[in-house]
Amino acid sequence: MPDLAQWALLAVTGLAAAAAIAWPLLRGGTRTVTLDTRVDAEAQALRHRVALDALLDVEADRRAGSLDDASYERERAEAEARAAETLRARPVDAPVPPAPGQGRGMIVALAALIAVALLVGFALPGSIGLGQRTVVNQALADAMSQEADRQAEIQRLLGRFEANPRDAKVVSDLADAYLAGDSADDLQRAAVALQILLVLEPENHSAYRRLINAYIVTAHYDDAQATTDSYATIAGSNEPDIPFYRGLIAFRRGDVATAVREFDRFLALAPDDGRASMVSSLRAEAAGELPGASPAPGG
Repeated sequence: MPDLAQWALLAVTGLAAAAAIAWPLLRGGTRTVTLDTRVDAEAQALRHRVALDALLDVEADRRAGSLDDASYERERAEAEARAAETLRARPVDAPVPPAPGQGRGMIVALAALIAVALLVGFALPGSIGLGQRTVVNQALADAMSQEADRQAEIQRLLGRFEANPRDAKVVSDLADAYLAGDSADDLQRAAVALQILLVLEPENHSAYRRLINAYIVTAHYDDAQATTDSYATIAGSNEPDIPFYRGLIAFRRGDVATAVREFDRFLALAPDDGRASMVSSLRAEAAGELPGASPAPGG
């Protein structure tokens, strides 16, 4: 059971909580709630996806040959402008007038809830009491801190991009910041940034590799294949990246014959590449050479 000092701490904590709750509820006048930028960004997610789809449609029309150079440049610029604009979320201020008499009732309810929670916590046995040391999940705390830092970096880079959309270094850093996330929206925004980067630097090999990776992770295999073909035109016939990506795309699609052929070509070109071990395993799986493996992914 808690001693006198713990009960004193309980009383002080309860009074502090009640004061913190009562002060804003008892204040008169109209309050203004400012919605967080990230919350506003979620509200604009639909418009952003539409802008991304429009940009991808322009690229698809270009590859299909339905757009000439002038039309392609014009429509791509318009789509990129829309996509870039929807990357930024705007804060929204909404007036929230307090309901008459609502504040005092809420104070009573919340104060009672806090009192019950604290009393129960202090009355529990020592092994599970709230007075015991709390064990913090450090890994989760670190992940939350890193995500907050990533979002702050994205906002900083978006500001620099808005000031100078032709700064290739800023666009590349922005793509990396999005790629560090793990959501589909992050990867889609990274793909847009990398497409802009390739307009600024058409022979940027790193941009091609990052864009292909993003397409493969999100299962956009047609886009990954088209980007690999474009990459091949500047990388040369002896660039190991080309058979690596073609083999990986074929493997994901279940085209085991193409996967085996491209993986063999990669291993012949770059036997000492750091990816060779992974490619050898994928090739064996595609060929059905692993114990109990089928000759096709998922087959």
